Amino acid sequence: MEKGDLKEKTVFGMMWGAIGKVGTLTINFITNLVLARLLMPEDFGAIAMLAIFLAVSSSFIQGGLGSALVQKKNPEHIDYSTVFYWNLSVAALFYLIIFVSAPFIADYYALPLVKPLLRVQSVVLIIQSFSYVQYTQLQKQMNFKALSIRNLAAALAGTLVAIPLALKGFGPWSLVASAIIASVVNVLLLWKMSSWRPAWEFSFTSLKTLFSFGGLILLSSLAETLYTNVQGLIIGKRCSAGDLGYFSQAKKLEEIPVMGLSQIVNDVTFPAFASLQDDRERLLAGVRKSTKALSFLNFPMMILLMIIAHPLIYLLYGSKWEPSAPYFQILCISGLIYTVNTLNMNVIKSLGKGKIYFVIQISERLMGIALIIFGMKFGIYGLLWAVASVAYISFIINSFVNKKLINYGFFRQLGDIGVCLLIAAFTGALTYGVGLLFSFHPVLIMLIQIAIYLSLYILIAKILKMEELDTYFSTLTNIIHRKK
Repeated sequence: MEKGDLKEKTVFGMMWGAIGKVGTLTINFITNLVLARLLMPEDFGAIAMLAIFLAVSSSFIQGGLGSALVQKKNPEHIDYSTVFYWNLSVAALFYLIIFVSAPFIADYYALPLVKPLLRVQSVVLIIQSFSYVQYTQLQKQMNFKALSIRNLAAALAGTLVAIPLALKGFGPWSLVASAIIASVVNVLLLWKMSSWRPAWEFSFTSLKTLFSFGGLILLSSLAETLYTNVQGLIIGKRCSAGDLGYFSQAKKLEEIPVMGLSQIVNDVTFPAFASLQDDRERLLAGVRKSTKALSFLNFPMMILLMIIAHPLIYLLYGSKWEPSAPYFQILCISGLIYTVNTLNMNVIKSLGKGKIYFVIQISERLMGIALIIFGMKFGIYGLLWAVASVAYISFIINSFVNKKLINYGFFRQLGDIGVCLLIAAFTGALTYGVGLLFSFHPVLIMLIQIAIYLSLYILIAKILKMEELDTYFSTLTNIIHRKK
């Protein structure tokens, strides 16, 4: 791929990825906002209890083979067909395992409702298995316009089901129905948008070849999934469904900016970096530019959210959800560095370093799970601070590895992100102090703080002539002119 073509595809991939992700998150956010006022924390807690079982199953079903297809330079039709039938077979197996295990899982949580909820919602595993190959093909082609349209339509379909059912008093079943309908729409649209169809062919040789890279990605993904979801598993067992509901709502709100931006980064930079795997100099330049640009957005966003956490949750969800606010603030501290970690891991993955990727993920996540279990001895807050500490320990480890791979180590990365972090923190301190001077309604103070923070941050960036500000303005201008 030529340099100009790759740059244009990456920029507009980011644009369409942002449109799709922001749009989807907006729809899901509005849906969650409405449902939070219709449902109780216990309803969200019951659904959160299912998360780890569905997420682990989904990791096994995908098997890391999608990443292997993206990383492979010229996959053949039989490679795609092999992955398709493998995904479908493993999905059926895991649905059966979950169906049989549901009563025991309900007993673990001492909540009988978990049994039918889990048996019905796990149907999405089979439905989604029909979509992975088409998604991988569109991702490899960097056709993020099609993927974004699919995301928006699926999210909207889920919303149109969830809210009426919640109004009718279906409780957590409204969330289950939403997930199933969204999955169905997702698959139908992907099959409509992609011309690829599976042939009656399967190759164990192909499967073995793809697993040489994808198998390690599977184990790494499994470690990540366990780490991410073990928090809910522990809280659900040690605390009440209501406590888990507060935690899950704080996590959902924090994931809107963090996971939204991170998923855009992952979807776009992985294939882009993979195409540069034979040109380390261009790869390093691309990684550095991406790191600076994303830090310029992510750092001020997370610090601002920490400042306005209490009035924001009150405004969005009502007073019954206010216990979520301090949970949200600590999660935002973890979210500060999440996107940088995603970029670091994408470099390792794009270079085909499956063994290194696997060792890092396993080591970091086992360490994380150990710290979380230890932290829970001090309650939910101990668990949350353990999560935050793991994110920064992971950054140190990841940057050390990339020092060896592309000469982009800890101090070089810290130099690239340090200015944005200092400006964001300084602006945050001023904004927080100004908020203490007012005695208005908390929501009005929040609006004043947002205006002050954004104005100060952009002004300081302008005074310092930061390249990242110019990059975003020029990209936005190009997009506007392109539409005209």
